[in-house]
Amino acid sequence: MAYFIAGGVQSEEYKKKYEGEFEDSLFTILDGDYRKLRVADPIQDDGCIIRETSHNVGRPMLPDNMPTKMKREPHSLAKLPLLDIMSFLGTGLLVCERFKDLLEELEPSVHQFWPIEILINDEVVALRYWFIACNRISTLSQTHCFPPVDPFGVWKPSPLGERENDRLVFSTEAIGFHHAWVDKFQPQSNRLFSNTFGDRLKELNLTGLKMHQFDEA
Repeated sequence: MAYFIAGGVQSEEYKKKYEGEFEDSLFTILDGDYRKLRVADPIQDDGCIIRETSHNVGRPMLPDNMPTKMKREPHSLAKLPLLDIMSFLGTGLLVCERFKDLLEELEPSVHQFWPIEILINDEVVALRYWFIACNRISTLSQTHCFPPVDPFGVWKPSPLGERENDRLVFSTEAIGFHHAWVDKFQPQSNRLFSNTFGDRLKELNLTGLKMHQFDEA
């Protein structure tokens, strides 16, 4: 299996216990300027478009203008604990130390984890890391996807209402020894993880985590 991972997802227990409080919480970036962030290597390859401002194309980001602090209002940690995995800037992930340590163990010194301090009432209460996948590879199976990938290597779903037989399948051989990557021909799945990483991540019981499995062949 290959895994797609989302953050900021509340379990049923969390929803029930903190009903209304999570929805009322507000995160604000305090420094840096994410609008000025730039990918370190914007040179186009044969995959989907690489924009200079992209942060989810499988290329490292430059440190200039990188956010380092966020505040959460209005609830204290006692009233509303932080999730271990959170969404960030739409398509990004803020991850905890245990997520970072596991991926670094399996694939050391490949990916970026930009530290971001979380403040409540002007006090630093936690550290999270903005995860940037730094492998940009082609991993779709050329023979098992339906509809088939197009001549450029891109997979597109069937029209709405006709998707009961759709399947997105990744190639075990193409994934190889990678544990986190962006498929350059499948930008919608902009952070993918190996079966090994995904299975070990489940054992950590992190909050805010949602994992979707894709078949491999």
